[in-house]
This record gives sequence, C-alpha cells and structure tokens, in this order.
Amino acid sequence: MEPSEVPGGRMSRTAVAVLRVPRPDGAVIAAEVIGSPRHPLVLLVAGAGSSMDWWRPEFCELLVDRGLRVARYDPRGIGETTLAPPGTRRDGLGVSVGDALAVLDAAGARDAHWVGFSAGAWACQLAALDHPDRVRALTLVSTTPTVFEADDDLPGSVDRLRQACASPPAEPDWNDPAAVVEYHVEIDRDYAGDEFDEAHDRAMWTNTVRRSPVMPGREDAVDEYEEVPRWRERLAGIRVPTTVVHGTADPMFPVANGEALARDIPGAEFVAVPGGGHEFPPSAWPFVVAAITGR
Repeated sequence: MEPSEVPGGRMSRTAVAVLRVPRPDGAVIAAEVIGSPRHPLVLLVAGAGSSMDWWRPEFCELLVDRGLRVARYDPRGIGETTLAPPGTRRDGLGVSVGDALAVLDAAGARDAHWVGFSAGAWACQLAALDHPDRVRALTLVSTTPTVFEADDDLPGSVDRLRQACASPPAEPDWNDPAAVVEYHVEIDRDYAGDEFDEAHDRAMWTNTVRRSPVMPGREDAVDEYEEVPRWRERLAGIRVPTTVVHGTADPMFPVANGEALARDIPGAEFVAVPGGGHEFPPSAWPFVVAAITGR
C-alpha cells in the first residue's frame, strides 16, 4: 500500500491501512493500521470521549520506527466511528473490549501489545484477564484498578478538578467547529499536570472535530450501558509483562492509583512521569515508548 495521509493531517512515511470494522449491533468502527504486517502489533486504546487523534501520528511513527505496527481507532460516539441504529446503541467496558478485539481481528493479528489510557486501560486490563491469548503485553497509562470504586488506598480527584467539573464551561454553538474545539481545550486544561501543552491539545481536537460527523460532546444517547463486575481482585491473574505509566500531578487519578495498580499485577513495573497530568502530551511520549519497546 502506498503511503497515505493520516487523520493527524500530515503524510506518513509508512504504509497506512484504513479500516472500517462492522460490529454485530450495526456500529462500524473506524480504525487505521500503520506499518508492516510483518511486524508485531501495538493496539492503542484511547480513553473515554477521546478519538484516535489522541494517539498523534508522530507518536505512532516513533513506534513504527522501532519495528512495530500500530493500530488506533475511534471509540463509539466520536470521530468516524458510526453508532448502531437508535434503540440498539450499546456502550460500556464489555462493549469496548469487544470493539478492540474486532480491530485486532481486522488487522489480522493474533495478539498485540495493548496500550490503554485512562478508561481505555480498563478495557486493556479486562482483555488481559478474559482474553489472555490476545494480549502479548500491557502498558497502562493514567488509570486505576477499579471503575471509581471507593477503595481506601485509591485517592479520588483533587479539589480543583472537582470544582471545575461542578462548574463546566458553557456549551458551545455545536454548529461552529472552532467553538467546539475551544470548548474541549478549556475542559482539558483542568486535567493537565504542572504544564498544559495547549498547542498539542488544540491540534488533537481540531483533527477530531474535522473528522466527526457529529460534534464530539453532542453524541446521541446510548440505549444500553453494560456494566462489568469488579475485577481488581482478579489482577493477580495477569501473566503478561506489564508497565504502569502515571503522571505525578494527575488530578483525575492521583499517582497513588497507578502505584496501587502496579502492585496488584504480578511483576508489573511502575514508571512515574514527573509533573504529568491526566493527559498524553509529547513530553510523556518517551516514557510510554520506552515501556512498549523496552528501551
């Protein structure tokens, strides 16, 4: 396949396969696979409300340059992924795991190194527990071992973020792409650590809004949200190499969440990103690339 333009808006140096992955309920997952089919696959799983643009093309190229193939995709309700017909729209972690496995199948890969951010890392944990033959390794970024459980050793969001969430910015004119981008950038500012990379965040949202038929943040309602049982007590059953990467200034999941997750998974390595928040700017990329490649 000839090199093609990637959603990040620049020409990739490597082959890019654009995929559309149908799901049984009628949703169609938009995905792309970058790199040679001869190379091991890295599956990138974004967090809630984040498109494949969260994983910037430049970040993907860092992995491809190290002899890996990279798959990234739009979760339901954002980017170019279409929703199921009204009345059948499903979401939840079980659905997220199924969608990720479907992307893995469409890429023609038996297994992958799963890399998840925030809620995407919850899906990665469940995949390693319930589908161990499909998971070669894990890199879990800015996440926790539970879904908002009140475990004593897991501190909750910091005061400034709780206050910001209680008084969110006014909704934009959803017909104005620039206003929608600004709205999301201002929300993300509250999730930053010691520094906010506004240019990076704005580029990410500009690409997402450009590609989205429905403006992000104005998605149609889900008809059925499928809960999953608590899994923290099962984490000792994970048997693949695992690295937990966590910012020391994460206001959403303070760093003790990542430290606890690393303790729960046998042999897991914990890597701190100094000053990092609940975000994935270029300053955090070297830590994650090193976790994935081992160098």
